[in-house]
Amino acid sequence: MKKQNSMGPWVMALKRFKKNKIALIGAFFLLVVILATLLVPVFSPHPLTDINVVMRYKAPQISHPFGTDQFGQDLFTRVMYGGRLSLILSAFSAVITITIGTLIGALSGYFGGWLDQLLMRLTELVHVLPLIPVLIAFTAIFNMGLPPLERMIVTMGIYGFLNFPSLARLVRGQIMVHKKSEFMNAADLLGLSKTSKIFRHLMPNIFGVIIASSAGIIANALLIELMLSFVGLGFPPPTPTWGNLIPNIRSSGISAYYWMWFFPVTLISLTVISINLMGEGLRLALDPKEEGR
Repeated sequence: MKKQNSMGPWVMALKRFKKNKIALIGAFFLLVVILATLLVPVFSPHPLTDINVVMRYKAPQISHPFGTDQFGQDLFTRVMYGGRLSLILSAFSAVITITIGTLIGALSGYFGGWLDQLLMRLTELVHVLPLIPVLIAFTAIFNMGLPPLERMIVTMGIYGFLNFPSLARLVRGQIMVHKKSEFMNAADLLGLSKTSKIFRHLMPNIFGVIIASSAGIIANALLIELMLSFVGLGFPPPTPTWGNLIPNIRSSGISAYYWMWFFPVTLISLTVISINLMGEGLRLALDPKEEGR
C-alpha cells in the first residue's frame, strides 16, 4: 500500500490504463496501423507508382493481399502509404485545434472579465460558422496555385482553427471549476505567478478531459480529409490517401471489384474506433476520480 502511495500520478495513470482491456485493444490496433503505414510502403515488393496492366482488377491474393486497382497497382501498398499521409495531416490539424482551444479556454476561464468576454465572443463567432461550406470556401480562396501537399496542409490547418471552439469552451469550464479548489487557494497563499498557477497546477488537473477530446478531434480530422477528397478538394491522384481511395466507390461497375473500396473503408473505420477507445481509456486513467467506479 505504501508503495502505491509513493507512485507518481503518471505511473498510477499508466497502471489504470493497463487495466482497461478495451482501451488496450484500441491502442494496440492503432500502433499496428501506424507502424504499418510507416514501414510497409518501405519494404513492400510493389513500388507505389508501379503500373501493370496485366494485373488490373485482380482480387485479393497472396502476392496482393488487398487486390489491385484499375492500373494494376498493389492496393495494399497504396492503402498503407495513403494512411501515412492521412494520419500525419489529421495529427497536424488536431495539434492546431488542441493548441488554440486549450490556450483560449485556459486564459478565458482563469482571468475572466473583459478577456473572457472577448475570447468567448471570438469562439462563438467561429462556432456559428457552417464548418463545411466555410472550409470549402477558404480552401478555394487560400489554396490557389499551391502544389497538392501545401494545399492540403493549408486546408487541414484551416480546419484545425475552425474546430477549436468546442474544446475552448470545455477547457474554460474545467478551469473555472478547478480555480476555486483548495489547492489553488494554497497557490495564492504561496504567491505563485499566474503562469505557474495555470500551467503547473490547473492544466494537469484537466489533462484527462483534453486527451479524451483530442482523440475525437483526430478521428474527426481523418473523416474531414475523407470528405474533402470525396468532393475533389483533397490530394489528387496518383498520390494516395485514405480519402482519395474512397471515391473508387463512384466508379462505374465497381460493385464487381469490392476490394477497391472495402479495405480503405474498413481500415479507416477501425482506426477511428481505435482512436476513440484509446482516448476514452486515457481520460479514465488520467482522472483519479474515476478509479474504483
